[in-house]
Amino acid sequence: MNGAIHRAQFAGAEVRVLAMAGIRATREAELAVTAGAKPLPCIVGTPLNGEVFGSQTFDGRREVVIFPGDLPADPEQALNIEGPGLSGTLRFPRLRPPVLVTTANAPAPPFPHIRLDRAIDFLIGDRLT
Repeated sequence: MNGAIHRAQFAGAEVRVLAMAGIRATREAELAVTAGAKPLPCIVGTPLNGEVFGSQTFDGRREVVIFPGDLPADPEQALNIEGPGLSGTLRFPRLRPPVLVTTANAPAPPFPHIRLDRAIDFLIGDRLT
């Protein structure tokens, strides 16, 4: 266990860990590659303008479907990327936040996030009631 976390718990602090993102840039999807085959779990997002991935340069407006690949059984293998044609560093496309659709009768909806509400509740939830 991390030394700082252990000291905080020993001092009586409550410690929680969670994955979160202030703005969610992707959504989940499934892509059927061939008829009758099991669909692949993918993510859908819009790469930043000028972002290059493979041989394609993106314009910042068109959504793309990305198959991130299967995770190995051993998480350490995910970091071992040495091999033919691999540069030794991981490369992921940078994705922009989604475009929020507004209407004349409703204000702009909030940006989608990942568990930001849980973090705020943990930090200040009791102080608001």
